Amino acid sequence: MLGVAVIGLLWRFLLDANLGFVNHLLGLVGLPSDTPWVTATPWAWVSLVGVTVWWTCGFNAVIYLAGLQDIPAELYEAATVDGATAWDRFRHVTLPGLRPVLLFVVTTTILASANMFGQSYLITQGAPGNETRTVVSYIVERGLAQNDAGRAAAMSITLTLMLVLISVANFRIFRYQED
Repeated sequence: MLGVAVIGLLWRFLLDANLGFVNHLLGLVGLPSDTPWVTATPWAWVSLVGVTVWWTCGFNAVIYLAGLQDIPAELYEAATVDGATAWDRFRHVTLPGLRPVLLFVVTTTILASANMFGQSYLITQGAPGNETRTVVSYIVERGLAQNDAGRAAAMSITLTLMLVLISVANFRIFRYQED
């Protein structure tokens, strides 16, 4: 539950090829300790995905825990009395009860992934080459560094419309179905 700047700088140092703690730990257990985590593909993408998953895992866990606490215990008791196995209770009580939470987590994760900027900017600076440069970093560069605000605004609107379409599709996939 930390800000992207803290996460980015922390992991930039932890993943440093020469002085990073991750390579040091790998060397201690006998694995290769010269992995270029932020300077070579595919390791740069592995690093970005791993850091992002690690960073968002706590938030998603809190949301799922809140969703689980919202499912009435009486439903589990009724399912047990009816002879439901643990798998049946999970499939017929827990998953339907978590459907709104699952919709929220999947939607926010997709939106956050599409809008990823800070992690790639702080950890890899888009390296190697432009391999880890994201859509948002391209829009920022176009609008600010190249002073082309009109094109950057058009790209931002296009990205927004695409994300709206993805969100609508996500809502339709997870919509409540009457049994």
